[in-house]
Amino acid sequence: MDHISEEFSFIYLEYSSKIKNLCFGYTNSMDEADDLTQETFLSAWKHWDKFKGQSSRTTWIYRIAINKCLSFIKKNESKALDINAIKNVPVVNDDTQDYLSLLYKSINKLDKIDRLIITMFLDELSYKQIAEVLGIKENSIAVRIHRIKLKLTEIFNKYEGI
Repeated sequence: MDHISEEFSFIYLEYSSKIKNLCFGYTNSMDEADDLTQETFLSAWKHWDKFKGQSSRTTWIYRIAINKCLSFIKKNESKALDINAIKNVPVVNDDTQDYLSLLYKSINKLDKIDRLIITMFLDELSYKQIAEVLGIKENSIAVRIHRIKLKLTEIFNKYEGI
């Protein structure tokens, strides 16, 4: 296996599930999330030689995924972006499932950019990586994540009170 194939395989194995989670947050369908994930990595592979190195490869792939998700949203604007139906989440008990369902339902109430930021944050990308993907200053990411957490707490508490 050559160096390019090894690097691509490593990135695919390391990030495909995170990219799929990101896509699922915008499609509410595991099938569509799978398709968008495949499209993302297919596009990355096709354009591997065009990568300019202005960011890390993973940042570049996240940008591709975000563009694929935004294109999907434009094509399917009539579809609701409800993240309520969670799949492939390990369930410890019904309380855990209820909590996760409410969390993702709360995330769904955020605007597009905040959903992107919190999804990448939950996927454990660094502030620097999130900033690079979105073209925002790293300090702004820290502030936005703090504000998003406050918004999510407020939204979550409203749902919990129902």
